[in-house]
Amino acid sequence: MANMGPSFRLSPASAALALVTAVLMTGTVGTARAEPSFDCKAAATPVEKAICADPKLADADREIADAYKTLQDLSGTADRERLRTEQRAWLAQRNQCAAAPSPGTCLGPVLDARRTALSESVPKAVAALTSIIDGIAADPAGAAKRLAEIRGGLGKGWNAYLLRFSPSPDRTRAEALLREAIAGIDDSYARETASGVDLATDDGFLTALRVVSDDVEMAWPCSVMEKRGAAAWKAMEPLYGSSRDNFGAYPSCPDDNALLASPDWKAVDDLFAPMLEAASNRTGTIRFAAYRQMGIDRMKSAVDPRLFVADAPELATLVKDTAGWSNPRWIAPGWGDRLRKAVDAAVTAWTPQIAARYGMAKPEARRAAEAVAAQGLSGSVGLITDNLELQKDTRLPDWLRGNWSWSGGGSEDTPFTGPAGKARIDETSICVGSECGGYDVAGQGEDAPFDPKEVPKDVKPAPNAARQAVSLAPVSAGGSLTIVPLAGGNLLVTGTAKPVVLKREGK
Repeated sequence: MANMGPSFRLSPASAALALVTAVLMTGTVGTARAEPSFDCKAAATPVEKAICADPKLADADREIADAYKTLQDLSGTADRERLRTEQRAWLAQRNQCAAAPSPGTCLGPVLDARRTALSESVPKAVAALTSIIDGIAADPAGAAKRLAEIRGGLGKGWNAYLLRFSPSPDRTRAEALLREAIAGIDDSYARETASGVDLATDDGFLTALRVVSDDVEMAWPCSVMEKRGAAAWKAMEPLYGSSRDNFGAYPSCPDDNALLASPDWKAVDDLFAPMLEAASNRTGTIRFAAYRQMGIDRMKSAVDPRLFVADAPELATLVKDTAGWSNPRWIAPGWGDRLRKAVDAAVTAWTPQIAARYGMAKPEARRAAEAVAAQGLSGSVGLITDNLELQKDTRLPDWLRGNWSWSGGGSEDTPFTGPAGKARIDETSICVGSECGGYDVAGQGEDAPFDPKEVPKDVKPAPNAARQAVSLAPVSAGGSLTIVPLAGGNLLVTGTAKPVVLKREGK
């Protein structure tokens, strides 16, 4: 996949957090036991017993078996036989550990080496299969012969592709073979997703094939995208509405010349950047679906911008509506005019490029350029409008602004973490020392989650506290806060693990 930037992929820390969360949700912490590839109740040899006695060895054994099966499923006849020969030789080496003083100590490096060798071979096998698929257009008969030797789901899936899109298609056999490939997907949720699409349509068929390909992280060669066009790009769009969309492989298409990644479009992206950051922070894991769509649109704008014409929204209306945003928390004076000019400049710059590339008349090329711009806009606009208020003023109210202090202990889930400290609040930020975090008003009065029971006994809310209370949403990391005015001009921060009283130090 071409590099989509950090916004489009999970960081290692985020991936680890997702894994920990999944474990917690399944309730397996402290109770899960590693299982090898065989039944430990039937373990008879010293090697098998040593593997069953050590969770790390059991994990390694299972991973070796899984990688071996994956390679068998990805390989042609000759490579499968070679793998079997290698595996038998390795098993003989492994079993020699039975004679060691400590079979478990002997097995560790032996299993680690085999696991590494097999796991490093899987991407190579996927690449070899991708090369076969890339050759379909030039030599369909040769590709069919080689794919027929591959017995796993990916081989079945791409054989189904050949049957579906050959000059003399056999749609019935193609769909039956693809269903066999779908049935072999390990991930049950992905399997259900692929089973639920309509294989009778080109985009449904290709979507199911994409899920089969994702099972082994196979990126489609760009030749498939170019050959199948709109249906193939549709198949690459988000499927899950969650972080799962972050892990599906992108096509192996160069995006160096992507219109939506060009300097001409950067001025548009820059106008949305602060709002996109805030919207992304508030939307949960569905944001990964939006990122996926943006990434696919970007790549498609490099491969064939003409494909946007059929489905893109109408640019003039989209620009007009977006330029009408007025919330001063996000929209500075003149923002709408800058947006109009930036979009028009990009479309004007792209038009001659598209015309020259495809030999198109200028009006037709401009329609394609406008369609690309409309789709590029719609991704950002959709994520922002779903999560931010763009018309009503959401700046922090006057009674919050000023210098404040707290003592007697802070709360870890607020900016006021220390036992005591000073803070400054302005119309958009809460600053403690040199650290500032952006906020805006997410709700006020009835729309702010204020529970009077959270008010400590030694403080008194202002007479209009319930009506004035505001809920503040962070722009980037952090949790929401509810702030309530107190009698005497002080503030109470609630909705957190521990309420914090802020005393006014001055404007």
